[in-house]
Amino acid sequence: MRLLLAAGACALVLAAPSAGSAQQGAWTYEYTNGVATATERDDRGRTTATITCQAPAGDIVLSDFTLARAARRATQSEVRIGAIAVLVPSRLEGRGRNRALTINLPQRPPILAAVQPTDQLSVTVNSQSRTLSEGAPQKMKEVAYACWGS
Repeated sequence: MRLLLAAGACALVLAAPSAGSAQQGAWTYEYTNGVATATERDDRGRTTATITCQAPAGDIVLSDFTLARAARRATQSEVRIGAIAVLVPSRLEGRGRNRALTINLPQRPPILAAVQPTDQLSVTVNSQSRTLSEGAPQKMKEVAYACWGS
């Protein structure tokens, strides 16, 4: 009986998701040489997305490293924050592990005006979607305002 209970407890421990696999990405922010950059990293420290903006052009560039395979031959992607979505041109850049779906959002994109603290930022390309980790819309706002305020 004890052996059976111990085996059952081990099975429950093995079936439970580990803290590492359940962990969402984490954002960092920096402003260097006129470029504002927010970087999302996974639990292994790999870059999964970046949001950058450089004054004076003021265009926000969203790069997603996880959707590169899905983005083959794509020319447009949908960027959604909360209930507002925009369809914008996109392209693949880089090679190998540095390959990313790159999306240039126009200066002062209207989707930033309605950002709420609980909103999520997602990208869809060729019917494949990914929701960036918590806080992505706020990081996009932080990058934009740092860039536009320069």
